[in-house]
Amino acid sequence: MTRYKNINGERIAFTTEEETARDNEEAAAIAEKAATKYARERRSGTATTTGYISLENQLDQLYRDMKSGKLGVGATTGEWYVGITSVKTAFPKP
Repeated sequence: MTRYKNINGERIAFTTEEETARDNEEAAAIAEKAATKYARERRSGTATTTGYISLENQLDQLYRDMKSGKLGVGATTGEWYVGITSVKTAFPKP
């Protein structure tokens, strides 16, 4: 499908080189978006799964875990670790 550009109000078809360059730009943008999808979803979540909570709340969770003695191996049962792990499990790196 031919693409067009608007130059001084005139509709002009892309040259073959311009078509190829634009195809390459679009392919690169699609690849970049796919490669970083997991990171975006981890930050904001999706319609059915929440992403990371705010850093302030994460630090509060860590404080409460430390105060209750959840350190070392016991930290894997703390609310911070459980919350972070659930997000990483829901949105794994590709």
